[in-house]
Amino acid sequence: MKKIQLSIILTLLCFAAYAQFDGTSYVLGGNASFNYGDYFSKSTSFSLSPSMAKPVRGNALVGLQLGFGLSSSKYEDDNNSSKYNSVSYNPGVYYQKFYGITENIFFNWKASGSVSFNKSVTDDSNAKTTEHSTSYQVTAGPGISWKVMDRVLLNGSIGGVSLGLNSREASTRTSFNISFNNPQFGFSFLLN
Repeated sequence: MKKIQLSIILTLLCFAAYAQFDGTSYVLGGNASFNYGDYFSKSTSFSLSPSMAKPVRGNALVGLQLGFGLSSSKYEDDNNSSKYNSVSYNPGVYYQKFYGITENIFFNWKASGSVSFNKSVTDDSNAKTTEHSTSYQVTAGPGISWKVMDRVLLNGSIGGVSLGLNSREASTRTSFNISFNNPQFGFSFLLN
């Protein structure tokens, strides 16, 4: 019985999509995130991801995104100290589908694919090393959008899951990973 109820609710959500992008030529947007940790080591990270998309079928977007990220951490104890800094650039594409909850609030699913070019520097008591790596990532996750003004959406993502393939230049290692993303928030501007 619960499966039937869930199927009916999902079907109704699919048909409840409002044409929120009628009259919109492009959507400019993006996300930003910041993390700070002070457990074993002091660490910070920041990422910025502007995007530009074209509406399709009135309730979906196909777009390009550019990402930029910085992270650093520092660990010190009586015998050792180390610092780590990283810079990454992430161009990618995405598809985002919207489902209307009310006239101005939308549930959405976003799927994206990107490539990331990373440079990291580790400086510890013994040596300083620089490593370049390339990562390929596929990400999917849910979100909520709120049309706060006629041409402005406030977007929130509760996270999602990423599948990644990472290739390190110096060590000739390739690794596969699955990660859960942090929540992100941003704005989208609907342009005529």
